Amino acid sequence: MNSLQYFYKLLNTPSLVSELREIAIKEFSVENVLFWENYQILQKMVNKYYIEYNKAKEFRDERIVTQYDFENYYFQQLQGNNNNSDGSMDNYSYDPNMPIPDEILPYFTSFYYMFIDYNSPDVVNISGTSERQIYNEICFNPTIGVYDSAKNEVVEM
Repeated sequence: MNSLQYFYKLLNTPSLVSELREIAIKEFSVENVLFWENYQILQKMVNKYYIEYNKAKEFRDERIVTQYDFENYYFQQLQGNNNNSDGSMDNYSYDPNMPIPDEILPYFTSFYYMFIDYNSPDVVNISGTSERQIYNEICFNPTIGVYDSAKNEVVEM
């Protein structure tokens, strides 16, 4: 396991991320930790969406996914109430080119204005090329992997 893989493993340990947040606050770089935590919440929301989508397909009832309370799920994740009753995120994978479902698009947009937009209060330090690519994608063809390049830049910095 190389050092970057080990670092990702550490980032998937909530207690260590909490310690990292405390250090980042003291070092005035908390936006990177907040970015990481919120990026993971977006991934959990995508995973939850597809769990509900698959239930809807199985029961042939589209309302299962359209009536799911994603807002409540989002706030539970923000508060740290991430009881992985839907299974572990360890084996979670996704197609980064899949369009963002309408039900969770507002959370991806909010993420943009919190961490990517250069006027945002918690903007992370990413390249101008990445920022422009994300802007174009979020405006014209939003996919669930839209923030993957920014995540890589933030983690590898």
